[in-house]
Parts: sequence; C-alpha cells; structure tokens
Amino acid sequence: MELFGIGWMEMIVIGLVALIVVGPARLPEAAQTIGNVIGYLSRQWKNIQQEIRQPVEGEITDIKGRFESTIREVTDIEPLSVKKKDHKPTEQTEQH
Repeated sequence: MELFGIGWMEMIVIGLVALIVVGPARLPEAAQTIGNVIGYLSRQWKNIQQEIRQPVEGEITDIKGRFESTIREVTDIEPLSVKKKDHKPTEQTEQH
C-alpha cells in the first residue's frame, strides 16, 4: 500500500531522518505541522480543481444542449422526395 506514491519502506526512512533532524522532543509537533500543511494543500488543490471545472462544465452543458437541439432539428426534417428520371445509358456508362 502506498501513500502519496511513497511505499512503507520509504516512509520508515523518512520518519527516521525526521527523528534525527528534528529530534524526539519536537517530532510530534513537526508531524502535526506537516499534517496541517498537507491538509491545507489538499483543500486548496480541490478548490482550484473546482474553480477550473465549473466554467468548463458550464460550457460542456451549453455545447451538449446545442448539439442535442441540432440533432432534433435534423431528425425532424422530412426527407425530400426525389423523382428518378428515365436513365438512359450513355457510352461512358456502357463501357464501365
């Protein structure tokens, strides 16, 4: 199982390095700060995605509506009746 694309062995190594760098007394505080930062960044990322997605979804809905309207118009058109004229073969059509 991976978290943020990091496997368990990498997490253990990161934890040991953090323990050495920060020290055992400040490790819980550092872990909480890192957790808060990750949570904040995650929320901001979701907000950015939503801000981008909303206008695009509106455009897609508009285009879809116009497309469906065009399809209805095309299907409502009655086919033209075309009268066939007497077709007399010409020299060109006889050669083929």
